[in-house]
Amino acid sequence: MVNSYPIMSTPFLYIGPGLGVGAGILIVLVLVLIVAAFGYRIWYTIKKARKK
Repeated sequence: MVNSYPIMSTPFLYIGPGLGVGAGILIVLVLVLIVAAFGYRIWYTIKKARKK
């Protein structure tokens, strides 16, 4: 009998809820990091301007 399925069959392509939740958390953390970096940049500019 010839196996007509590809090497990676469908059951192995299931990533499950754990990877989805982990990817979601990673995306949120990256967005928070970007917002924090912009916030720090603005805060530092205001702080530097007040000293002068």
